[in-house]
Amino acid sequence: MAMLSKEELKKGIPELDTDRLILRRLTADDIERWWEYASDPQVITYLYGSPQIKEYQALQPDRLGRRVEEAFRSMTSIHFAVTSKEDGTMYGVCSFQRWDEHAARAEIGFALSQPFWGKGYATEAVGRLVTFGFEEMGLSHIVGRCHVKNQLSIRVLEKNGMRQQPPANLGIKSYWQEMGIIVYSVANSEFMLRKERAAMHSQVRDDLGGSVSS
Repeated sequence: MAMLSKEELKKGIPELDTDRLILRRLTADDIERWWEYASDPQVITYLYGSPQIKEYQALQPDRLGRRVEEAFRSMTSIHFAVTSKEDGTMYGVCSFQRWDEHAARAEIGFALSQPFWGKGYATEAVGRLVTFGFEEMGLSHIVGRCHVKNQLSIRVLEKNGMRQQPPANLGIKSYWQEMGIIVYSVANSEFMLRKERAAMHSQVRDDLGGSVSS
């Protein structure tokens, strides 16, 4: 199957669905809602390490909207609104960022409003985006970053097959380490292996169920 290029995705971002969610392109109408989520002090800390740093202070709805549109035009990032399949409620945002088409790598990011934490929505959304990245964008590696104290996000990444990576420069703290940010990643080969094992386990369960009921 031909993989989606940046030029092809500029023509239109596909909707991605799961059992409970629809991931659709983030629109200008969504920006105000996203701003509300991103202004939550705990969300800010988990995203940036501190609510006092410049990245957050520069984050205003109009600038955020421009960033999203600029990212779409250049295809350096693709932002999806995470919404309820049942009633369209927006739960948050899930994105591919820093997409390097030649290296076939991208970073995955996600942020949900606090009322929707702990319900499995982030795991579901990230899982669908990981599948899209490997199977339709042709990525070789996907990276995820999260705050070391954000146990919910750590579990989301780990449930989707990501493993924590050691610091690039041992003994020298990077900017991300100073902010308490840790790095996870998963390779396409690891994703495919997990998918094959899941299919095998499902087949075994079906076979056992069939033999028991017969």
